[in-house]
Amino acid sequence: MQLKDKVVFITGGAQGFGKAVAEAVLKKGAKVCVADVKVDQGEATAKELQASSGADNVLFVKCDVSDASVFEDAFKAAVSKFGHVDVMCNNAGIMDERIWEKQLEINFGGVLRGTMMAMNHMRKDKGGRGGVIINTASLAGLFPTYWFPAYAASKSAVYHFTASWAQNPEMKAAEIRLVSICPSGAQTALLDLADDQIINPAHFKQVMEQVVYCTVDQVVEAFLLAMEDDTINGTAITIKGKEGVEKVKLSLVPVE
Repeated sequence: MQLKDKVVFITGGAQGFGKAVAEAVLKKGAKVCVADVKVDQGEATAKELQASSGADNVLFVKCDVSDASVFEDAFKAAVSKFGHVDVMCNNAGIMDERIWEKQLEINFGGVLRGTMMAMNHMRKDKGGRGGVIINTASLAGLFPTYWFPAYAASKSAVYHFTASWAQNPEMKAAEIRLVSICPSGAQTALLDLADDQIINPAHFKQVMEQVVYCTVDQVVEAFLLAMEDDTINGTAITIKGKEGVEKVKLSLVPVE
């Protein structure tokens, strides 16, 4: 997909990976809807992006991905502004084992909700334009991770949900690709954790002191690869500090 003049919707777009992806696609000539539950930060991010890329190319919408009606209204606002959405980035997420129900609702429920909303809008076999849906998972969803088991479970669900839909033969006629992004630890607000948000925080901190973090630039590279390479479908794009960006297909049944 060529990103010039395409419309990219990004949940969790006010900061971290979401903001960096918004900056990158705007530089390629796309238009962006920044969706986030954090209104002040989202409006500040949108103002910053509008200053560098043009007011008509950036929209901020308040969006709580755990609230179906609010999420739907946010998506409709983007379609009303830009006419359509070509790329859906379900990126919003939290890490907090204390509130595991909310964590699952945001990390997986929000992804499921956003995927189905975007799919119904994009399906070319039902009047849409086709497109790509990119869901932020994690390496923690591909391997056992005892410091935050509910978080890991939510991210595993994101990967399997994404890969499973990509295998659906209807997606060929719909002209929709689905990709999951699986970063290792990165120095963003997500890992700015209180001790009681995870299990055995002292051990986690000790391990992370020895880990080479992946960079935000590497994660942006993975998102752009998922958007621009039309051959990628049903794939987990992993990002590790030393190894960098790698395409991994873990599906038992190959995607045609």
